Formats: sequence, C-alpha cells, structure tokens
Amino acid sequence: MSEESGTPAVLIVDDEESILNSLRRLLRRERYEVLTARSGAEGMEIIEGRDDIGVVVSDHMMPGMNGVEFLSQVRLLSPHTVRMMLTGYADRDASIAAINRGGVERYITKPWDDGEMRLVIADALKRFELARENRRLTELTARQNEQLRELNLNLEKKVELKTRTIRENFFSFIKIFADLMEMHDPNLGGHSKRTARHATRLASALGLDTGDVELIESAALLHNIGFVGMPRGLADREIDTLTDDERALVVHAPVLAQRLLRRIDTLRQVGVIIRSLHENYDGTGYPDGLRHEEIHIGSRIIAAAKRYDRLTFVSELTPRAAVETMKKERGTVLDPEIVNALADIVGADDVETRWEAIPLSKMKPGMVLLKDLRTGRGRLLAASRTRLTETIIERIHNFHSIDPVIDDVYVGAEAQALEDREKTFEPERLG
Repeated sequence: MSEESGTPAVLIVDDEESILNSLRRLLRRERYEVLTARSGAEGMEIIEGRDDIGVVVSDHMMPGMNGVEFLSQVRLLSPHTVRMMLTGYADRDASIAAINRGGVERYITKPWDDGEMRLVIADALKRFELARENRRLTELTARQNEQLRELNLNLEKKVELKTRTIRENFFSFIKIFADLMEMHDPNLGGHSKRTARHATRLASALGLDTGDVELIESAALLHNIGFVGMPRGLADREIDTLTDDERALVVHAPVLAQRLLRRIDTLRQVGVIIRSLHENYDGTGYPDGLRHEEIHIGSRIIAAAKRYDRLTFVSELTPRAAVETMKKERGTVLDPEIVNALADIVGADDVETRWEAIPLSKMKPGMVLLKDLRTGRGRLLAASRTRLTETIIERIHNFHSIDPVIDDVYVGAEAQALEDREKTFEPERLG
C-alpha cells in the first residue's frame, strides 16, 4: 500500500504472546489494521515490506534486539512513523536513551489503561495522517512552482493559460488546507470560512486590487491553522479566560502558522498576514507590538472580520449591534477606517435587502430562508425561499446534532418570501 493513500497501520512488537493477544483484542474494532511481531527483527521485516506503518508500539525489554535498538532502526527506515515504548518499569536512563536514540514520542507503562491506549494510538495516527497530507501538499506546491518556472520558456498565450491553471490549483490547495482544519474542528473551519467571506467584502469595499483581495481571502481561510493539533475550542475563548499555559499556546499560534507557511513560496505573504492578526491598532497586541500602518492591511481587515463573526455568530448579536460594539474599539483594537467601511456594508445590506444573518438558535416560524441551508459536509437541509415552521425548525436541529451547520442562517421577514406556499422539508439522505 502506498504511504500517500489509505488508512495507516499500527505495528505492535512484544516478545510476550499474551501482550500481543491483549492488544489485538483491545484494538480489533478500530478502523486501522493491527500488525504484530514477536521480536525486533520480525518487526523490521514487516516495516521493510510496507510503507503505511503510521504507529509502532514496542516493548522495551526483548531478547536480542531490545526496544531502544529496534525503535532506533525504525527511526532510520521509516522516519515519519510515530514511535512509542511499552514498558513494565520506570528507568530514567532507559527513558532518555529511548527518546534520544529511538525518537520515542510516548512512554506507556504496563499495565495500561484500555481507554487511554485507544486514545493515544488514535491521536498518534491522526498526527501521522496530517503530517502525511502536509508532505503531499508541499510536494504538490513544489511541482507547481517548478511548472511556473517552466512557463517563462513558452509563448505569452501559453503562459497566460498555465498561470490560470496554477492559480486555480493554488486556491484548491488553500481549500484543502481549510478542509483539514475543519476535519480537526468543524467550528474552527466554519469560523475561518465566514471570516474569509467578510474579509473579502471588506477588502473590495476598501478598493484593494484583485490580487490583494485574493491574498486576504487565502489568509482568512488559513488564519487558524496554527491551532491545528491544539485542544479544540481554544481559539474560540477570550484571552482573559485562559490559563497561563493556554495563553502561551494562543499567543504562539500565529507565529507557528507563519513558520509553517513560509516554507511554501506562494504562501509566505499569507503567513506574514496571519502573524499580525492579533496586533492591536494602538500597539498593545501580540506578538510584535506593531501599531497603525505597521500592521499589514490584510491583518487589519481580517481582525475586523474575525471580530464581526465572533459577535454575530458566537455572541449572537445582529449585524447592526455587532458594528456598534466594534465602533467602541476603533483606534484601540481595530482600524477606524475598516470599522467604518464595515458599518457602510452592513447599513447598505440592511436598506437594500433587509436580510439578517442569525445563528441556528434564533430561527423562528415565519422567517424565510434567503440562502440554501447546508450542513458542514454540504448536505442540503432546506432550500432558499423556504418558510420556516415549528416542524421544519425541529427537524433542522435534529440533523444539526448529527452533522453540524457551521454557517449563519440568512433569513428575511415573512413578507419577503418569493413564494407564498410553504416548502416541504426534504434534507439530503445521510449516509
């Protein structure tokens, strides 16, 4: 099986058959394949014949090749495999040797807790799969960059065609990254997509050119990538509610995001924007204490879009109330010009379309959907122009508990219905 496809396997190595049998029984219903070996040599034979081993769990004390020696060989042969040590005793020197020589990421003591063992292996596999996908995307980008360099040898028409293709691939690449975030945390992914939509409208209203608007959209879609791998919900909490350790993670997240993205030529500027998202307009933000125009215009726009989404989607304020709250932060946290532009957008929407973006919890009978309502996975729950009833609302909430709706609900008053008849609620079949 290729490393770049399919669910990775787990290899367990122990010289005691009873241990292997116990772990086979424990993991037999998991989604991944479980392989076992009675010795380090037998384990090496398995690894040499496959390239889809995501996690190796090895006993420490084994005859012949012990666990440290075995994992050291695994590290050389399959460096991306997550390595864990299983031991019946605590030995500081052995632990240091395992970490230094074998690159061991986790020590598990016997007897183990079954639930913890499942969680530890599942988390290790998730990290292996994310790292594998990141390598694939990095290689894809490298190939695209090579293609871009080759375009200089072609005629102008061919250059234009190829550039368009690569640009489309670039946005596909951005969306894949955004989808990976959504897999990690649906709320995080939904917030990023809504923020990107708000930021794009703001950038256009401020007169930025197409290239800058697209750059800001990309940065908004990826702005929470530094939180992937961190505890879920951490990005949603206010900074003053965090512990010291949690605050350190949050402050480091934009720096980590830039560090990840600067390795890819086409995403370096995106990383610069993300790094400065938490810089306050008056210079009191982090990580660099920038102020006013020292902060990238894209960072200032996305910061306002993030704040607007948090107020409307999490705090459940109306668009107009959210803008009034943000006006109090002009000149301190937010750029006054950008807040004023957002106020103009919300005011124009209110006058021209009389639509409102509300959270699911605010739906009431008589409201009319002005956009299709879909789940995070894209399933249609109710079509545009559907008039909400108690029954429809109840069924939407039932489906939301299975496959969450991560976007706002766009509604208008009852008099705005484009059709007078009530529509039948027929969500797409789950499966």
